[in-house]
Amino acid sequence: GHGGGDPGAQAHGLTEAELAADLAARVEGRLSARGAQAFLTRGARVDTDPAAGAAVVDVEARADFANNAGADLLVSLHVDHHPNPEARGVSTYYYGGDRHGAHSAVGERLATLVQNEIVGRTDLLDCGTHAKTWDLLRATRMPAVRVEVGYLSNAGDAARLADPSFRDTLAEAVVTAISDLYTVD
Repeated sequence: GHGGGDPGAQAHGLTEAELAADLAARVEGRLSARGAQAFLTRGARVDTDPAAGAAVVDVEARADFANNAGADLLVSLHVDHHPNPEARGVSTYYYGGDRHGAHSAVGERLATLVQNEIVGRTDLLDCGTHAKTWDLLRATRMPAVRVEVGYLSNAGDAARLADPSFRDTLAEAVVTAISDLYTVD
């Protein structure tokens, strides 16, 4: 999530773009070590939104990149921010909506696995998994999830996210969840 000219959420001396990039690199390294080929969509294309006058990550370009690469999964890593500094925790999203009952069953399964792994390995509040029709989740041909790994606006979550060993734990949780998705019981 975020990058290029858009740093995303910023608080406590941290930016979402930097944390997401670091976490993505940790996940990519672990996946590569397990023999998987991982692609980072970060920086696929950055455009300027004339209405806002600010650079934004082009979600369509990220989805196109993943689709054209023939990816099996897409995991979008984010850090949340809220005006209420008490907001905290981890949540994971997958494609789905109430309308016509359309949803990604595999995306829902991956979201559940990611959420359970992170909650089981950390003290982050479990904010659950949720179906959304967000563009990135909808525009991919493969199962996609968005993971919000804490709130930069919350001093406790921010302190955890600032710790490289905590980010290692998050990365290992995401990789384990991906591996578990492909494990047959």
